[in-house]
Amino acid sequence: MIDMVFLLLVFFMTVATVAQSQRRVELDLPESFESKVPEDVSGRGILSVDAEGNYFVGDQRMALEEIALAIRSRIREQPDLRVQVRADRASEFGAIQALLRTAAEAGAFEIIYATYEGR
Repeated sequence: MIDMVFLLLVFFMTVATVAQSQRRVELDLPESFESKVPEDVSGRGILSVDAEGNYFVGDQRMALEEIALAIRSRIREQPDLRVQVRADRASEFGAIQALLRTAAEAGAFEIIYATYEGR
């Protein structure tokens, strides 16, 4: 019985850690009729820009310089990192362009743009 309790404890600790690392900022993403829901979502880093031009890695607000450091660190750990860029539909293009430039300069070359699937 104690073995089962221990296994459940380890399971929930692991799930909580993974769920926490994948949190995202709520955004009003643009719609695209060409977008498809990906089958494989592993190995992705999530970068976001909200309508006010604030930048986020996961759900943590960061400056562009901090984002560059975070991407470099993550690429060292995971060389095949794919970056998912999520931008609010009200975001200014200049803010999105600055984020893309920062990601490219930090070594992230496979960029995935997040949109809602149009119907």
